[in-house]
Amino acid sequence: AKIREFSVQHLANTVWAFATLGYLHRPLLAAISKEALARIADFEPQALTNTVWAFATLAVKDEPLLEAIAEQAMKLMKDYIPQDIGN
Repeated sequence: AKIREFSVQHLANTVWAFATLGYLHRPLLAAISKEALARIADFEPQALTNTVWAFATLAVKDEPLLEAIAEQAMKLMKDYIPQDIGN
């Protein structure tokens, strides 16, 4: 499958899985970041938190992506449940 065919949850799950393994694959992270930026408005709270957790765990400071995640999180804050904030 091509990365643009991934759902936003699949993007988040993929980067989360690599971070869980501690495996830093910069070309994959760049592709996920590019796709996530293009579709950030489609991200739900869980996908946002999983994505930012993964980039943080891998110590990848992708400022455009982090800024977009922060902006989207602020828009969705009223819809967050405690688990979304705790993750």
